[in-house]
Amino acid sequence: MLGVVALGGSPSDAAAAQPASAVAGDPEAGAVLAGLAGCLACHTEEGGAPGAGGYALPTQWGTFHGPNITPDPEHGLGAWTFEDFERAMRHGRDPDGRFLYPAFPYPSYTGISDDDLRHLWAWLQFLDPVAQPDTPHDLNPGARARSVLGLWRMVGFRRGPFEPARGEDPVLARGRYLGEAVAHCGGCHTPRSGIGVPRRGAELAGTDAPPEPSPDIRPHPAGDPHAWSHDDRVTLLAYGMTPEGDFVGGEMMRLVEEGTRRLSDADREALARWWHSVPPRPASSADDR
Repeated sequence: MLGVVALGGSPSDAAAAQPASAVAGDPEAGAVLAGLAGCLACHTEEGGAPGAGGYALPTQWGTFHGPNITPDPEHGLGAWTFEDFERAMRHGRDPDGRFLYPAFPYPSYTGISDDDLRHLWAWLQFLDPVAQPDTPHDLNPGARARSVLGLWRMVGFRRGPFEPARGEDPVLARGRYLGEAVAHCGGCHTPRSGIGVPRRGAELAGTDAPPEPSPDIRPHPAGDPHAWSHDDRVTLLAYGMTPEGDFVGGEMMRLVEEGTRRLSDADREALARWWHSVPPRPASSADDR
């Protein structure tokens, strides 16, 4: 299992190399956010250097490859400013203003707060720079033209940052922020339309789409014998263990180990609270777990 952060140099080294706005965040807080957001999971190929790119993400439009996000000045983000990073995360555009493919989940990351964006940027400065070129995407012909992204954004993108609903309980709002903006749980667990927009009314309903099947994790309706308690959800987020005593595997266990188990107790409680608040699945049979 790859570590969440690979330190490269001291904080004073990074401060000397970056403008003041780039180092205003806390890299340790950024490491926790990066684990929850799955940054290294999507930007590290198997056996590769953390953040150096190459991870293959198969989709119905072809295979995307996570780019190098280390501070290497030629192949990574070393020539980026914090403003470039903010533009990518908040607006889904590269430093030249071109639209990014939403395989990079900026439609969720746009909700990340200004402070947390600075924490993530500070964390990125401590990755070891790796001079590894990006692996080109291998896309279907119809998906290669970035011009179609403007049309997609009209229906699939709403710019952040996250705002609590009026009168929303602060704990629930915190959990919704973590689940929807940072962890982007729906990115794996919400089915999408033919153009890749999350289906309304099916939040966390599961999908068989690549890169790997993701189960329906909506709450069971009241009275269902398989319904999870709040403590069941907290336990899974802390240890990866289900009420049956099994452990999740694959990318979900990586998310637990690098993300949810490193949250504060209060944030895990909030995330579990939001998870429970999602509209429940339809009434299930006794065998539907």
